[in-house]
Amino acid sequence: MKRPQLSFRQLKITFGDNAPALDSLDLDLYAGETLALVGESGSGKSVTALASLGLLPENAKVSGSILLQSQQSEASLDLVQLPESKLRPLRGKRLAMIFQEPMTSLNPLHRVHKQIAETLRLHQGLVGQAAYQRCLELLKAVRLPEPERLAQAWPHQLSGGQRQRVMIAMALANNPDILLADEPTTALDVTVQKQILDLLKDLQQEFGMAILLITHDLNLVRQYADRVSVLHQGKQVETQSTAALFESPQEAYTRHLLASEPTGSPYPVPGNQPLLLGKNLRVEFTRASNSILPWKKKPPFVAVEDLNLELRPGETLGIVGESGSGKTTLALALLRLQSMAQGTIQLEGQALEGLDQKALLPWRRKMQVVFQDPYGSLSPRMSVADIVAEGLKLHHPELSAEEVDTQVCQVLQEVGLETAVRHRYPHEFSGGQRQRIAIARALILKPRLLVLDEPTSALDRSVQAQVIELLRELQKRHQLAYLFISHDLRVVRALSHRIMVMQAGRLIEEAATEQLFSQPQQAYTRQLLLAAGFTKQ
Repeated sequence: MKRPQLSFRQLKITFGDNAPALDSLDLDLYAGETLALVGESGSGKSVTALASLGLLPENAKVSGSILLQSQQSEASLDLVQLPESKLRPLRGKRLAMIFQEPMTSLNPLHRVHKQIAETLRLHQGLVGQAAYQRCLELLKAVRLPEPERLAQAWPHQLSGGQRQRVMIAMALANNPDILLADEPTTALDVTVQKQILDLLKDLQQEFGMAILLITHDLNLVRQYADRVSVLHQGKQVETQSTAALFESPQEAYTRHLLASEPTGSPYPVPGNQPLLLGKNLRVEFTRASNSILPWKKKPPFVAVEDLNLELRPGETLGIVGESGSGKTTLALALLRLQSMAQGTIQLEGQALEGLDQKALLPWRRKMQVVFQDPYGSLSPRMSVADIVAEGLKLHHPELSAEEVDTQVCQVLQEVGLETAVRHRYPHEFSGGQRQRIAIARALILKPRLLVLDEPTSALDRSVQAQVIELLRELQKRHQLAYLFISHDLRVVRALSHRIMVMQAGRLIEEAATEQLFSQPQQAYTRQLLLAAGFTKQ
């Protein structure tokens, strides 16, 4: 009988006197298989991977066993009992990890080749030219173009997909037996997600690695995992083959998780009169040049080119496309937060492009934004009441403290939060609750237009579904117009009336949502739908 590469036996992890973050986990991971760990935030997925590498903080208490198959004998190594001196040589060599956010996982002060060379020096003793050549081989192996150029690049000069490939190259540098992939594609577009996971699958077949895939994206699990283990509040709910789990889940929580896929459709648009009009929009960025001679200067980079759009009250316009397609730049231009090279913008019939900042101020109330990251968009130093009331105090200085507090309480109730939470701080809330606070901050000014820039990408599926339903209800109640930017096509489909597809700053295709999903006209749109699992080759 095949022996597992990694086994968890009655693994329990606690932090201080709190309830266990992980309780009595029993799980086996075999060579050549992909085992997915799924569950909501706080279910114990990431602490399982960190415990395997001995990377938990000092206040963590670990009991039970994590057994790593020995290469020298039939016996197994218990990673829980190993001292740091014996655990360190195993990290990066027998077990490697791809972390969730490549921008923060890569050191911004070192070039790519130096970061890959570090693990080669530690585990293989490679230095100098030998390490550099191996670095180039690894960059080629993860299918990065121009490996010689990218080896000399800094992390900030790479796209999200390129940074994630560098992380994979570092993880695979020493041909590990086990790869721990913690949300390796969360921040990536659907086409890049597919490329990364196809790459991992190919490398797995080549090297026979076992992969522990931690993710909240059930679509990816269905496509790439051999088995699935479901965790809930630190407890193991059920473990089955992927096909069996999706066809006949045994536990109520698993059925709830599978049912949390974004579904439904937006309410009908109440009117035909446009609220927002954009005509011939063009956004350019100057490029750095070493020459002072005007004929040697580089032409500007065109981020958005000759784009037209129209948005009505109560309507959601979804904007999709890969990173760098111009989605966020377009939104910033419409909000007058990014200057334009040409074009006109009208809100309620008023031309905005010619207004100075003072004249624009009354119109800013009518246009609000909800950002992608609910952790980064809320100030940790301000209470919820101060965060939500900040815009209100700016635009309505005549209101008394009591009137401000009354409006804060009203808008918190409207987004499904209790009024008592206004005295707490952002770190005391879950990701979904933070996003509700961000929506409340935008709503308190009673805007006509909301720009939603990836508002659900950092949230679990079940929380996503709650936020989508909240946005639908708010739109119906207030006839809000939504400009909805996302790379998650399931969320876009559930919330949008129409969809614009952008590529390299240009509008590729625009259609009613169901028409675009059922009859895409352009090859690029079909490529996006294929990568998201909506169509088959």
